[in-house]
This record gives sequence, structure tokens and C-alpha cells, in this order.
Amino acid sequence: MRNFLCGLVIIVPALLQGGLSGTYVIGNQGGTNYSTFTEAASALQSQGVSGPVTFNVLSGTYNEYFTLSNISGTSATNTVTFQKYASSTGDVTLSNTNANSSYNYIIRLNNPDYVTFKNITFDRSGASSYGSIIRFDTGTSYITIDSCVFKGVETTSSSNNYRIIYSYNNSQYNGVKIKNSTFTDGGNYAISLTASSSSPPTGLEITNNTFTNTYAGIYLKYYDAVTIRGNTIKGSYMLDYGIYLNYCDGANVIEDNYIYAPDMAHGIHLNYCQASSGNEATIVNNLICVEDYGLYISTYNYYQNVYYNTVNVRDNYALYSYYGNQYITLKNNIFSTESNIPMYLYNSVTGLVSDYNNLYGLSSNQVYYSGYKTLAEWQTAGFG
Repeated sequence: MRNFLCGLVIIVPALLQGGLSGTYVIGNQGGTNYSTFTEAASALQSQGVSGPVTFNVLSGTYNEYFTLSNISGTSATNTVTFQKYASSTGDVTLSNTNANSSYNYIIRLNNPDYVTFKNITFDRSGASSYGSIIRFDTGTSYITIDSCVFKGVETTSSSNNYRIIYSYNNSQYNGVKIKNSTFTDGGNYAISLTASSSSPPTGLEITNNTFTNTYAGIYLKYYDAVTIRGNTIKGSYMLDYGIYLNYCDGANVIEDNYIYAPDMAHGIHLNYCQASSGNEATIVNNLICVEDYGLYISTYNYYQNVYYNTVNVRDNYALYSYYGNQYITLKNNIFSTESNIPMYLYNSVTGLVSDYNNLYGLSSNQVYYSGYKTLAEWQTAGFG
């Protein structure tokens, strides 16, 4: 924008021209609006947005890491999207081989809202001691990750340095959606998000993703009413947990997930997940095949409805309940073990309902609940 005054030409800074709005192109071939993601992020930070913004990214490899902080003007209408240019051939790859712990990410999300990343490949397979990719910092909400590819470091390490998507501090991350994406390799959890215990966020959805040979799958702490649906978690090198919910209250939904990892310790693990009558959590139609514990209901979990799951373990218990659990309903499940007994309830469960379940173990006893019980004894006790 130019302004003519007394014969002088004044160039008005972009900041005074209003925020970004519309479609822009990122590409390192020249002739584009921005040559790097970092330049586009800087423009968002300095100018904000005045309407929906889409960055179409040309194919190529972008060796960079950057931070997105608060973007003024974003809303449910004025969203920001980074996506592969639809007509561009080849992948859009973001890569960071930096070995500095202070920059253990490709994207750092420090308080932006309503941002989407779509059809982008994130590659840290060439990294050494640090291999994380997306880092959530304070107050980041309404982030969508859709149809992306995540390549972590090939390692069996459980170090936090290798978490692929993770939260750096305990904050409030509402409305986060991670869907239709693939995660390959990486230590610790592929997704590890811990929120604020004083104000647990809602709206988290992790759906239709595939996790292959990450050390573990999904870990969530201090979230309410999460949805984990349609994910595949598999691999010979997965050793820890498939899905772990810790202090996640309300009507959580864990549904239609496929967990197949012959050396995994726990398929689904719940700890202090407390729903309520009329607002129960559901664990439905999951297929689990792991080494030790298929479904581990640890301590003080309330109102969990467990329906139509097929669970097989090699060494220990298909279903294990530990201590302080209440109102657990088990119906129409198949629980089997290649050793031991299929169901082990260490302590009594207030309001336990168990019916129409198929149990298979090598022992004549099929359940432990106030002592070992055969199927006939379990039915006589009012369960099935």
C-alpha cells in the first residue's frame, strides 16, 4: 500500500494493512509468498488474521523448526491451515535433525488456536538423541492434525526425548483432534498429552490413526470425555502400553481400536478414570492381542461399560481389576489367555455386572474373585 504526501512515497507496513486472509503459497522453488514455514509463521505472528487463511505448500523437504505463538484474530471461522498443495506431486516433508534438547521439536505450539496441519510428512528418523516432532505449550487449543505422516527415531528407548506428539507443561488443550495419520518408530509414547488437573480440557479426539513400532501408543492425563476410536496399534517392537488413560473422567469412549503387539505389557490401561451414572465411559468393540494384560482396570475407576471386546493375552490376564473400582459392567466380551486364567479381579468391585462373556484359559478355574472360581461357580455367584 502506498500513500503520496508532499511528493514523498510512504510504504505502509504490512502490519497496518490488516491481518492475513485468503490463500498463500509456501515453497522453496521461488515465486511463492513464503519460502519456508518459518517465514509464514512469522507473518502470522506479526500480522494476525482477518479471515480464514490457507497455506498451500509445494512438494519438497523443508529443514527447519519453528514456533507458532498466539495468532490474533483466529476463531472457529478464522482458521489457519497448513496443507500440501493439492496439485503438487511428491511429499511435503518437514525435517529437523538438530540434537539440541532446547529444540526437541519441529513445531512448537505456544498458545495458537484454530490451526490445522494436513497432508504433511514430519521426519525425524535422522535424529539421534532427540526425536520429538510436535510440542504443545501453554494454552494451545483447537489444533487439528489430519492425514499426516510421522517418522520417529527407530529405537526401543522409553526416554521422553523420543515422544512424537507431546505436551511440554500441564496446561489446558481443548478441542484437539488427531486423525487419519500414521506414526512409525519412536521411543516412549507416540502421543503423550498431560493437561491441567485444576481445569481438565475436553474435546480431545484421536481417531483412525495407525501406530507402528513406537515404544508405546497413547498416554493421556487430566482430560475429560476423550474419544479414542478406530486406531491401529501394532508392531513387534511395542513394549509398554497401547492406550493409557490416567485421571481421565467423564464419558470417555475407547472404541473400535485394534491393538496387536506380541510383546506389549498392557493393551488398555485405566487409572482413576471416574465417570458417573447416566454418563458412563465405554470401552467397546476393541480387538486386543498382547503379551501380559489386555484390559487393566487399575485403581478407583468408576462407571466403565466394557462391551463386545475380544481380548487375548499370552502370559497373564485378559482382564485385570485391581483396587477401589466401582460399577464396572462386563458384557458380551471374549476374554482368553494362553496361560493362567482370563479374568482376575484382585479386590471386590462395588456394583459389578458380568454377563454373556466367553472365557477361555488353560486352568479349570476361569475367574479370580474372592478366590478362584470355575465357570459354574462364577455363574452360581450371579455372574456370567
